[in-house]
Amino acid sequence: MAREAYTDTGGPEGRFPATRWSLVSGAADPESPGYRSSIEALAETYWRPVYAHFRRKWNRSNEEAKDLTQDFFTSLLEKGVLARLSSERGRFRSYVMAALDNFARLEHRRESAQMRGGGAVHVSLSDLGGFEPSATGSPEADFSRDWARTILAEALDEMEAEYREAGKETAFGLFLARDVEPAPGDDTSYEALAGRFGVSVSDVTNFLFRARKRLREGILARVRDTVSSDDEAGAEMRELFGS
Repeated sequence: MAREAYTDTGGPEGRFPATRWSLVSGAADPESPGYRSSIEALAETYWRPVYAHFRRKWNRSNEEAKDLTQDFFTSLLEKGVLARLSSERGRFRSYVMAALDNFARLEHRRESAQMRGGGAVHVSLSDLGGFEPSATGSPEADFSRDWARTILAEALDEMEAEYREAGKETAFGLFLARDVEPAPGDDTSYEALAGRFGVSVSDVTNFLFRARKRLREGILARVRDTVSSDDEAGAEMRELFGS
């Protein structure tokens, strides 16, 4: 996908938004009303890179990796692990990667699975399908790549829902065809897209500009929620999305 300068980390007047670390902090306080739901939200968001890390670095089978993924997020809920985590300590992604390796060393999967009851976090792995993580670099680099893909997919899903609700299916479809899912051999010039979607070239330019801006906002909102400063948000965007 074409990446369009995912480096703007300034909110209104350049201030870092007050929602930073909200997801993580909500999962850190067992007394918080949203404690369990925050843990479950973290699990739903990050299960794929966690699963892939167990498969790749620790050579776990498909079923073992699924169980370890469930157990990992359950351990966050049961042991209050995130309560010891502070936003001042840096990026949540770095913490998760270190915690995964420590967990893999210490976890006795079968024993812990038997001990856990109805209070466990249940991560939906039903959409795993034929997903098999590929190894293209170091485990750390592959984990970061999976993390970035998760953030991008969530931002795209949110964006698609917004566009459909607003009746902007043509604009979203054009954006997919040009930037996200161009078919091999397709002419994705502005003129060709204008003809395919029945709009003017000027419309194509405007649709793409707004869609890229909206996707950037969606990605940045998710990155901001797992770092502690504007500088870290910018660094995370550059590291994850190469810009």
